[in-house]
Amino acid sequence: MRYGAELLAAHSECWRRTLDLSGDGKHNVGPNPRDIRTSLQGSDITINGLVIGADNPSQGDTRHVEVGELSAYYRAWVILGPDAFVEVALGFEAYEEAMTRKLIRELDGLVLSWTPTAPRSVDIADLIGPVSLDPAQ
Repeated sequence: MRYGAELLAAHSECWRRTLDLSGDGKHNVGPNPRDIRTSLQGSDITINGLVIGADNPSQGDTRHVEVGELSAYYRAWVILGPDAFVEVALGFEAYEEAMTRKLIRELDGLVLSWTPTAPRSVDIADLIGPVSLDPAQ
């Protein structure tokens, strides 16, 4: 979390400052996410989470319990920001689908536009020559 925040700080041109963290367990090495999250309070960074419920084959399928506990952990100590959320993958085989849902949710409502202030032309890789973007032409 700290490293991601440092990278975002080094690139002030980023117009959307979001970190995505995924995991199948609580932190076990390094700084506690609770402490990093506290230090990032008030910043313009959003941190979203993707929780992966990985079961232990010797204990049967316990992913539902694990996902609930880990989701609560992420909500309490990891995610940050007004629109932050936790997405869930019920096992590693469901990771791709959960990642897709997460990305769609992050990009939902994202609108980009550009209004030219003066007529411009764009050279499309020298294939067809300049193309005017002036609507009057």
